[in-house]
Amino acid sequence: MDPISVSLRRNVVDRAVRQARQQLTRLASLPPSEEIRLPYVTHHGKYILGDKWSSGFFIGLLYRLYQLTGDPIYLEEADHWIGLIEPYKNQGDYQDIGFLFYYSYALGYELTGKDAYKATALEAADHLFDSQLPGGYLECNWLPEGKHYAGIDSMMNIRLWLWASRVTGETRYHTAAMESARITSEAMMREDGFTYEYMRMNPFTGAAEQPYNKNARFGTESVWARGHTWALYGAVQLYVLNREEEWRHKVQQLSAFYLSHVCTDGVPAWDLMLSGEDTALKDASAAAIACSAFFQFAAALSDQDPLRQPFLQHAERILDTLTSAEYAPSGPDHEGVLVHASSPLHIVQTAGESQIWGDYFLLEALYYALEVGS
Repeated sequence: MDPISVSLRRNVVDRAVRQARQQLTRLASLPPSEEIRLPYVTHHGKYILGDKWSSGFFIGLLYRLYQLTGDPIYLEEADHWIGLIEPYKNQGDYQDIGFLFYYSYALGYELTGKDAYKATALEAADHLFDSQLPGGYLECNWLPEGKHYAGIDSMMNIRLWLWASRVTGETRYHTAAMESARITSEAMMREDGFTYEYMRMNPFTGAAEQPYNKNARFGTESVWARGHTWALYGAVQLYVLNREEEWRHKVQQLSAFYLSHVCTDGVPAWDLMLSGEDTALKDASAAAIACSAFFQFAAALSDQDPLRQPFLQHAERILDTLTSAEYAPSGPDHEGVLVHASSPLHIVQTAGESQIWGDYFLLEALYYALEVGS
């Protein structure tokens, strides 16, 4: 790797250290409360604190900083704040407990070996079964008639089950995860790599009925960039775990579609079908998710596998872009790590803002870049 890339990546870690310490100081200054108040998205460069599906990513970010710096202070801070999330462990009809508990308690257990973390994450994994309908998919209870909709997000939420299967050896977790993934794949991922955000389903049979996109410009003719990378990332996790040709092929399909619908710098517009428009807002968080997925997929392949080098090259190119000055905050007062993370229809409508999951996945990508020896 050239010295400039090394320097830029170190700058990102240094920036993440500064911003994390700033947020930790801010959180410590707040009056006591039973509500979850963790970084969500920035507004004019300042992180909004909230109780959101994404709250686990701040804890995960602290764990990645520990891995990247070796400083145990981040393990201590994670342990201090992780308890805010615990009450969600019993809310099984909310499938995003997969996001909440994998990136906090499950990841924390992997790094610390604390049995209490493992027990909490497994309790959440058990309650996640409450979201799985007779048709096999996970309900989307934030939508009207949520039991009638499967969401592409489930490809990420089932990671909690995949983790639970690995650490316990219990097949029920693996069976549920694979059933959900295969139904989601068949209903929402086309053979050309195109993905839908939601699909109206028969809750008893799991039969697909009608696609629906909430975060898209052109309805069902659009592809929500972050949702597409959720699908890609989930497919990579399934391949890494099972080494099945089905998921290797799915990774190739989703990656090919993604890479053919990004902007010239390798970062997509928030709607993949808008990436050819110069004025479209970009979603750097989607690029960070894809980047980490590419590194992990490449790491799972042998040195002789013809896919390994192309995926490493894609990952390196994206990481070079995301660690460049263009995707860094414009000044020291901005509280994010990665900017131009946008979800215009519902969350972030302007360029130059950050989202906590974008910050997290950028650090995760940096970690996996080191893991594969780039």
